[in-house]
Amino acid sequence: MIRSLALVLALTAPAAANPLDDHVLPRVAAFAGATEALAQTDCDVDALKAAYAPAATAWAAMSHLTLGPVEAEGRGQVVLFWPDGRDATRRGLALLRERGAEGWTPEGIARASAAARGLGALERLIWEAEAEPCALTRALTRDLADTAARIETGWTNGFADLMRTPGTAGNARFLDESEVRAAFFTALMSGLEHLSDRRLGAPLGTFAEPRPARAELRRSGLSLAMVVAALEGMRELAAAMADAPETDAAFARALDAARRVDTPDLSQVAEPGGRLRVEALQTAVDAIRQVADVEIGQGLGIAQGFNSADGD
Repeated sequence: MIRSLALVLALTAPAAANPLDDHVLPRVAAFAGATEALAQTDCDVDALKAAYAPAATAWAAMSHLTLGPVEAEGRGQVVLFWPDGRDATRRGLALLRERGAEGWTPEGIARASAAARGLGALERLIWEAEAEPCALTRALTRDLADTAARIETGWTNGFADLMRTPGTAGNARFLDESEVRAAFFTALMSGLEHLSDRRLGAPLGTFAEPRPARAELRRSGLSLAMVVAALEGMRELAAAMADAPETDAAFARALDAARRVDTPDLSQVAEPGGRLRVEALQTAVDAIRQVADVEIGQGLGIAQGFNSADGD
């Protein structure tokens, strides 16, 4: 009887979480779907704004996955060229405008700089130029959707299989399972670092010189939404990598801190009281890194003090 019960429990127990199936592939598919929906939207400004937000936050939720198909051909920067401290997006769009419709073919857009493509360029067109010229807006939404589709195809038609079959003949990318675990851990830790140092650190600047104009996608008022989506995506990845309750609790605290931030574009960094809330959020994100380094890193056999800049 005891053996029979044990067998039933073994057969009915939930399968172990898998980063590929439970996080990467669904998030990549969601991004591809959201960008395709944006590409199918007519040049109505309100409709474009409504379709733009899901595409942007879908990117934030997977933007820590900088390996493989996102890294290839600089696709990550094509999706969102940011930070853009030198306003290369403005100059790149100006060049595209000068080329005229003959330069707005798929091939012409592909030859443009990354700064003139993707979410950053579309934000400028939709929020600052009423989506005009329409032909350029449509060309850029199609280009973004095509980039997202190539990322999805890269994962489903090759890179996922490499991660599933480390050490097999012909797989020179991942020589054993430990390299796969390290790649996901790299994605998690570098994503948290980017969130703290860039998504929050860029607009925070210093107390004497805050820089709210450097917030990610501030024109569309999505700066905070990008932070929340990134946290949710990386929380999902962490849960798929390991049973890590302390890490999950740290993510919950950071999300709670994000809910106390009042301005969707993070402009409150310029006010002392509001700035404290954004700094508290940054501190909560840094705490996730410290907890995950120990709880997940040690559990995966990756030394404490792992440096995400070291790669996988």
